[in-house]
This record gives sequence, structure tokens and C-alpha cells, in this order.
Amino acid sequence: MSAAAVECATDTAGARVDKNISSMTGEIAVPRSNGELVFDAPWQSRAFGMAVSMCQAGYFPWDKFRAELAKAIKEQGQNGVDEYYHRWLDALEACLEPAKLFEHDALHEREHEYRDHVRDEVF
Repeated sequence: MSAAAVECATDTAGARVDKNISSMTGEIAVPRSNGELVFDAPWQSRAFGMAVSMCQAGYFPWDKFRAELAKAIKEQGQNGVDEYYHRWLDALEACLEPAKLFEHDALHEREHEYRDHVRDEVF
């Protein structure tokens, strides 16, 4: 685990995650309703969980993720929950790409398969 990623993996996991999420304010703030996280579709909560889990596993520091999320929102914008989580995925991809955990072209091919209903979402 990299020293920079320790910030997400140390402490009690729940307390660290809460602190990391609550520190996200302004444009990068996670959508909420009555204080609860908002997910409009199952894939959004999965994307959220993947980013948190990968950070906790030491693949990237949370500050890197926050910076990539801010960059994606600045460059592509976001209007609503669905677009927010698309930017979330952009940030996750940017954080994981250096680790070479996936093939960029294969990832986007799979994305198009789901979008075009060639594949069914698995629950």
C-alpha cells in the first residue's frame, strides 16, 4: 500500500469514510436528501462503493480522488445525480488507470454494451 493512500485505509474504516465523504463540499459534494446519500440507480451506489473500497485498499489516496472528481466536473459539468455519478466514474477511472487494473478500451466497450442493452445489469 502506498504511503499516500494510507489516509483512506487507516483509522476505523467507517469513521474515515464518513470524514472523507463529509469533507466533500461544493460542486464535488455527494448528492444528499435529508442528510442521506442519494442514488437514483443501483450502478451509482456500486460506483460509490467501488471508489471507497479501492481507496481503503490503498490503490489511491482520497485527496487524489477528490481532485479528479473536481477536474471531471469542471471539464464536463454535471447537472443532477446521474451526471454526478458519471463524473464519479470518470474520477475513479483516472485514479485507477495508472495501476493498470483494467484495459481502457475493454472498459469502454463494456460501458457501451450496457448502454445499448447488449448486456443486462446484474443485481
